[in-house]
Amino acid sequence: MRTRLLALALTLGIVAAAPSASAAVGASGTRPNPYPISWTPCPDRPDAQCGTMRVPLDWSRPGGEKITLAIARRLATDRAHRVGALFVNPGGPGGEGAAIAANADLIFSPELVARFDIVGVDPRGIAGSTPVTCRVPGPQPGYTLFPRTEAQFAQMVRQNRELGRGCLERTGALLGHVDTVSVARDHEAARIAIGEQKFNWLGLSYGTQIGANYAELFPGRVRAMVFDGALDHSASSVGLLADEIATVEDAFNRFAEWCRTTSACAMAGQDVARAYDEIVARADASPMPVPGADHPVTGEDIRMATPPFLEFKEPTVFAPVSGWLRLGAAIRDTLAGDASAFATPPLQSPTEGLFGALSVVCQDYQLEVRTFADMQRRIQLGRYLAPHLQGGSQSWLINRCIGWPVPPSNPSRALDVRGVPPILIVNATHDANTTYKWAHVVAGQIRGSVVFTRVGDGHTSYLVSPCARAVMDRYLIDRTLPGPDQVCTD
Repeated sequence: MRTRLLALALTLGIVAAAPSASAAVGASGTRPNPYPISWTPCPDRPDAQCGTMRVPLDWSRPGGEKITLAIARRLATDRAHRVGALFVNPGGPGGEGAAIAANADLIFSPELVARFDIVGVDPRGIAGSTPVTCRVPGPQPGYTLFPRTEAQFAQMVRQNRELGRGCLERTGALLGHVDTVSVARDHEAARIAIGEQKFNWLGLSYGTQIGANYAELFPGRVRAMVFDGALDHSASSVGLLADEIATVEDAFNRFAEWCRTTSACAMAGQDVARAYDEIVARADASPMPVPGADHPVTGEDIRMATPPFLEFKEPTVFAPVSGWLRLGAAIRDTLAGDASAFATPPLQSPTEGLFGALSVVCQDYQLEVRTFADMQRRIQLGRYLAPHLQGGSQSWLINRCIGWPVPPSNPSRALDVRGVPPILIVNATHDANTTYKWAHVVAGQIRGSVVFTRVGDGHTSYLVSPCARAVMDRYLIDRTLPGPDQVCTD
């Protein structure tokens, strides 16, 4: 967010397909770069460098078909004290690493930008890299991720399958190779391409999963890694759902109390949770039309659109207005009949980001849902763990993979990471997406790792907590770990 199939074959693939083994020795005795990049100024940020590189579509067949990866870097401003290259990924799946790197001076601290070349790669299937391409589906009246009848369940599976088949038809073999292990291998190729001896990593949310797989595959290459908002890939899909459903509900309850007692919130002084339940029930009973939306807003739409609001209690570069303030205003407006804040925009492009993100999820998780009875149990789980959101969460989108035509190549499994320097894992106690528990589960899979706690709200910590950011910066620059009793409370 898994027990790996064909473990022996994969192990052989690791040996045969490791990017560092694919370069031939030239006549001069030096290894030519197997992944050359032609750097040019980035279109929107000419002070950063953008380029592309070619890597195998299937890392078990390094001589086979190739795909393109988009890559960008912003060179360290203090060249005399440069530490190395720092690879970054903002999460997702679907986060665009190249754009984050190109705009690093607007996102990361001046200290990090001064001491590191900030490098970002668009994961395969995403954005500027060879994309997942699908047929844009037309209106799908009646489609629901919370089917209440056998007929609704059959419709969900049928439409999931039709979407997946359209993606397979237009994307081809790449659809079965957008898994996170392949993305980790791509980053090793990128390290080789830019000529770095050691790998530094700052991954947020899903970016922690990329980093963890890299550490398991290439432990000897790691210098320093920070996982901010750790994602546990060892849990079954039902375990993943249960954890995330509960942590999102906790975040909502904390928002509701904050909004009730905060004068700046549009619902100040009111029973926010009760008002939320009211708009959900109202939209379920009579979906609310919104001009330009894909369909009238239902209660399901409101519940599924709520988690992103909860990710940023305070403004950040990614959310200039507090998500919590925006959610308070959205509830107020919906009570007044305007549900536009919860509306789903229509899909426009065959390379829509949703398609790439969904394809990664369907490669990384083995679902336990096969029948309507299984689905009923999932809905029951959501209803009792989360009385307000009733299961609404990013992980609930995994149910779009039921009926997907390409089986997962990287199903859930525990990692066994050893032989790496200490890896710093940072998590908030009330993270709105990656539950605090996961940080400790992931730490148990990485020998010598350290968990650092931020007591607070919001999803990830680098973007929202100056205290946590300083801890992460110090570790990345000089590898100084926080003390065992040190915490951040901002």
